Amino acid sequence: MPKGRPTQGKWVKHKIEILQQRNCYIYKRPRSAVWQYYLQLDSVETRKSTGVQGDNDDINVGKEEALSFTKEIYLNALARKQAGQKPIVKKKLFDLMDDFLKAEKKRIREFNIKDYITYETWRGKRGHLNKLKKFYENKNQVVEKIDWKKLYNYPKWRLETTCYLKNPIEIKPPLRRDTICAELVTIRAYFAFLVEKGLILKVPEFKKVSRENRRETRRDHLSVKQYKQTINTVRSWANSINATPSQTYNRKVLYNSILIMTNSLLRVGTLRNLVWGDLEEATNLTKEEQKLGHLIRVRQEANKKGEKRTIQSPTVEYFNRIRELSGIPKVPKSQFPHVPPEYLNKPILKKFNKDERLGQGTWEREWKKIKHECKARYWGNKKISWYSFRHTGISMGVGNDIPLIQLANFAGTSVREIELTYYHHEEESRKTWEVITNNRIFWQRKKKLNPELVSYDALLEGINLEELEAS
Repeated sequence: MPKGRPTQGKWVKHKIEILQQRNCYIYKRPRSAVWQYYLQLDSVETRKSTGVQGDNDDINVGKEEALSFTKEIYLNALARKQAGQKPIVKKKLFDLMDDFLKAEKKRIREFNIKDYITYETWRGKRGHLNKLKKFYENKNQVVEKIDWKKLYNYPKWRLETTCYLKNPIEIKPPLRRDTICAELVTIRAYFAFLVEKGLILKVPEFKKVSRENRRETRRDHLSVKQYKQTINTVRSWANSINATPSQTYNRKVLYNSILIMTNSLLRVGTLRNLVWGDLEEATNLTKEEQKLGHLIRVRQEANKKGEKRTIQSPTVEYFNRIRELSGIPKVPKSQFPHVPPEYLNKPILKKFNKDERLGQGTWEREWKKIKHECKARYWGNKKISWYSFRHTGISMGVGNDIPLIQLANFAGTSVREIELTYYHHEEESRKTWEVITNNRIFWQRKKKLNPELVSYDALLEGINLEELEAS
């Protein structure tokens, strides 16, 4: 058995108690001349260096400085205890972030439920806290010594800082200030967690962030002309004879998905989560109307807001096309969606020749191809995404004068959201132009029917009365 280094007597030497308290004292280690301190409160103890250099033999060297340093730490710990906080905090700011994320991870559910979060939300929180680490240049901070004035200016730093060093991440100013507001929500929640644990007194304040006007940050959508151009191009792309069978399948499924999102106003995430059992025949419609319309029972777990809702959608044809593309046999004399019972719990948008849900990679890969076909030709500077087709459908509804309450219920959103997000400047400008033009036509007509009276002098202007009388 290997031997360790020989012992040097007692582990603690030159021990001096603080304020004659046995739970706090300074000391030296046998092989070090640096003064250390020991502190124990509420069954939690800590040993740390004072940073004061002493002497191995002379107890008086650096003694007063070490005593003063440790006395301040002891009194601060007592003050924290009296304020209801933990007197000794062993972990630092970044270590406590890990504890916060572990606690938040326990709240993860597969879909949105009140008081719970999804995995994607948790990932966002982790990213926000990485930005806070970046703010501190990835240098862990002692909780008791946080510079609250510096932290107050986090929003300003976020707006002005560009850094490509991965410590731990690259960073640049966000496009919108709403991004900073979302980060502050997470950071405040983290510090509220520290307050709950008794590690700090209160949640810190931050410099106010003025958000952009919602009317100025509306999402891009397609005009009616752009939408028709896009649909025609995507249809031609989907029917290309140069594509492989799997490519043709993916393209046609996504082409019909675009039509479904525009007509049903479904979010892309909701559409991806639908199973065949979510589709029903609309028994309140006539037989002729049922050829066009049907019901979509959006389950709680399929909805972004975690709420059940029912949509009456004019998309029978598009879902029938997807069923045929998937090779699902039509059940004779059955109700829509005409699929055998074993398919009711299977995803509508599935992989080629597999019963697995169509993957995110396929959506992203095919979207790049659609973007390549359409952006330069039709979209210009507009930032169009899969979500834009729902957005386009709602905007068309606004343009067609559908009452906002009905449109909001159909789209699963609020009237205020419709007004702020979807009621576009182009539509406002068109209606304003119509009002102004109609008024102009009215006044022009009135002017024509009621000509102005001209004065007698104006009528005689340019006429020589003497010559007229002589003739």
